[in-house]
Amino acid sequence: MSIYAPRPDADQLLLDSEQVYTDYVETVSADPEYPKLHLAPPVGRLNDPNGLIYDDGVYHAFYQYSPLHPTRAVFWRHAVSTDLTNWSDQKTAIAPISWYDKSGCYSGSGFVAPDGSYEFFYTGNVKDEMNNRSAYQSMFTSNDKGKTFEREENNPLIFDQPEGYTAHYRDPHLVERNGIYYAFLGAQRTNNTGAVVCYSSSDRREWTFEGEIEFSDTSICDMSYMIECPIFLTTTDTATGEEKDIFIFCPQGMQPDGDKYNNIYQCGYVVGKLDGLKFDIEQPFTEIDAGFEFYAPQTVHAADEEHDAPVLMGWFGNAEEDDHPSWENRWVHMLTYPRELELHNGKLFQRPVKQLDEVLPLQAAQMSEGGILADVRGRRQFRLKGTLNVGEHNVQLGLRDEKGEPVVMTFGQDFAALDRGFARYQAGGPIRRRMLTPSNSRQFEILFDGSALEMFVDAGAEVFSARIYLDGAPQAVFVRPPEQGGVPSVENLSVAYLED
Repeated sequence: MSIYAPRPDADQLLLDSEQVYTDYVETVSADPEYPKLHLAPPVGRLNDPNGLIYDDGVYHAFYQYSPLHPTRAVFWRHAVSTDLTNWSDQKTAIAPISWYDKSGCYSGSGFVAPDGSYEFFYTGNVKDEMNNRSAYQSMFTSNDKGKTFEREENNPLIFDQPEGYTAHYRDPHLVERNGIYYAFLGAQRTNNTGAVVCYSSSDRREWTFEGEIEFSDTSICDMSYMIECPIFLTTTDTATGEEKDIFIFCPQGMQPDGDKYNNIYQCGYVVGKLDGLKFDIEQPFTEIDAGFEFYAPQTVHAADEEHDAPVLMGWFGNAEEDDHPSWENRWVHMLTYPRELELHNGKLFQRPVKQLDEVLPLQAAQMSEGGILADVRGRRQFRLKGTLNVGEHNVQLGLRDEKGEPVVMTFGQDFAALDRGFARYQAGGPIRRRMLTPSNSRQFEILFDGSALEMFVDAGAEVFSARIYLDGAPQAVFVRPPEQGGVPSVENLSVAYLED
């Protein structure tokens, strides 16, 4: 069969996906480990966030969606929110049924066009009977603010890839600079190293290949066999007042290096200046997240100036790590809680968006008997914030469930670490650790949601994301006494619980 033929089982695929939704949506929503604050699939598998846009008071989030998991038929699912916390499922936006995306509607970005319509750029994946891959960059649009969607009639907009690159060529991220539109794509060179390439357009329909981004330090590209999910943004460094360019991307194939690069695939950023195709790196490649599950982030494209800072959401998961306990209830993975980004002295700081204060407003608290900071008592959504004195010894916070302590968080003068060695899921190993700027105090903020934990250290200088499957419900977060005895003091303690 020709690769240019539509998917032969398209009608059955759509029927099967709706039947799975009908059969299991109540099972998923009844799972106590399903989140209430994070965007997760109604059934099946979620992976990369896609097409994040904000317009007229509404956030639109799309994500790769496989309702028939483990069958890998990748759709784009759509959800909306007014507060980045309470999400309403809006069903499927596109399904892998056209000839140019019949093996999967892969990642891409969203853009609010000058006429107010929504445009979504994505990679169509096609494999033939011999498993040979082809990649096509395509578009679908909405003229009614996300109620209905139509494919661009001239798809694919970019056909195959230039000489020197393989068909691992995907994830278009669209930006506008000085009246010209640019699309950045992740790529694999034919010598099996990674690259980011650039196209330009005046109308977002006809695209011209400009070439490869030339990073002043080529080591990240050369030590990876593929780069995925590039994001380009420009923001002001709050320490220096200078405008800086940032590339966020996911180089595959990097080897572990001490505390760094210990996930199956990595995600990080470089800071500098883009001049034509040359990117002068001023701050070297740095991982965005220090935890276990984080990949393929996207930033929100805003149609107005309401946003003071970029907002980022990532896949709270990893490729090839789908064997989560949640699959017993027919769902797997979620997106991270949305994070506001701030560039400060060349480093990205990440904090929960301000809307969290409306949903989970913190209240001043005092440590209770036994060093308990948060008396959770079965509540699966909570937030905890405070400051620890680590000048004399390391301080450990423990999360207790009905059987023990599945999670221990350690803070020291020059490091922080997260150990989930007694949780029910430990893919990639039990511990993640990150070196920090030396200090006698450590700020922490913990957000726990069903089976998700995000730990923000020192106002977001580091973030640890981890899926945490407990034995029974959470019971308390407490301070462990150090070996020297006594209970450390915790200053500025505040806590919030999401009540049913």
